[in-house]
Amino acid sequence: MAPRKEKLPDNVSSFVDRHGKRRYRWRKGARSAYLTAHPNTKEGAAELAAIIAGIAAPKQDTHPHGTVAWAATRYYTSTTFTGTKAPQTLHNARQILEKFVGEFGKDKIEHWRFDHIEAILAKAAIKTKNDKGRTIGGPSAAMNLRGELLPFFDYGFKLLGITKQNPVAQAASISVPKGGFHTWTELEIAQYRNHWALGTKARLALEIFLWTAQRRGDAAAFGRKHLIDGHIEVTPAKTKNSSGTKLNLTAAPQLLEAIAAMAVTGTETFLVNDYGKPFTVAGLGMRMREWCDAAGLPHCSAHGLRKAAARRAAEAGASNQELKAVGGWTTDRQVAVYTAAVEQKRMAEQAMAPVIAFDRKAQDDKSS
Repeated sequence: MAPRKEKLPDNVSSFVDRHGKRRYRWRKGARSAYLTAHPNTKEGAAELAAIIAGIAAPKQDTHPHGTVAWAATRYYTSTTFTGTKAPQTLHNARQILEKFVGEFGKDKIEHWRFDHIEAILAKAAIKTKNDKGRTIGGPSAAMNLRGELLPFFDYGFKLLGITKQNPVAQAASISVPKGGFHTWTELEIAQYRNHWALGTKARLALEIFLWTAQRRGDAAAFGRKHLIDGHIEVTPAKTKNSSGTKLNLTAAPQLLEAIAAMAVTGTETFLVNDYGKPFTVAGLGMRMREWCDAAGLPHCSAHGLRKAAARRAAEAGASNQELKAVGGWTTDRQVAVYTAAVEQKRMAEQAMAPVIAFDRKAQDDKSS
């Protein structure tokens, strides 16, 4: 079993800097400070308490003018970065950038060239294992990094009045395999169910993903408060506007059966970790990885179940608008991959049916 993610105090995050040293940072609003001691030690806890109380002033922005770190401190509070991003999207974007800033914070923005960016993206595209045994990196991770670096360098260049072309825009894109996460098949769903019986967290997780088509963050937050009069009412965290777009879904009997089979569920959420607390987004992803591996499905993932839910609906004849109503997608392009695949299959069957009938008749006529 993979090691558990380190539990840190509220508003404290960690990252590995360019020298391979793990560092801890407290951040709340515009205030931030790096801790000199581990936050879970007696010394670190005292240091953190002093920072929060304002006894020890948070470290001010002392980054040299024009460096990556200097631009980042300004970018994080700009509307260019915050814009209309949902909280979870904003958190993910910042995590991606923090790793880059942690490694290259001292470098001058103006010195960056396209080949520097290409080298970094090429490295990010290689899948590796971190110190907790989790797979990190890969083509999709590299493309996510490129997507965050592009507006960051645009902003940094504007701050400094640099007029040359953005090096990220000049850098070659990383090739990402089409389709992204593997979409679960019916055989794989059955295999997982056969391995994980009703009454287990693993089984409940699958049914939640499969019958709500939610992302990890929404599935982790899913609880009894979302079940209303035989329906599910949820507001996806990734919604771009502040008020959100509420989804009203049918509460499938299979999902209700899985919930009822649980001996214990959380007071806030149906799924809870080993400490009785709601899962974090990363925590639920890690456990799904363990549950899939145990069921002999190492190529399957939580997000693949969201795609399976869309595939099922498309195969049942759901239109683009109906698919968007189920999964919270906002554009036809986002659901076209499911409807296109189903339509191709339907047209192929329609095209081959008369050919098969013709060939069969020809053989029957010959034999007679």
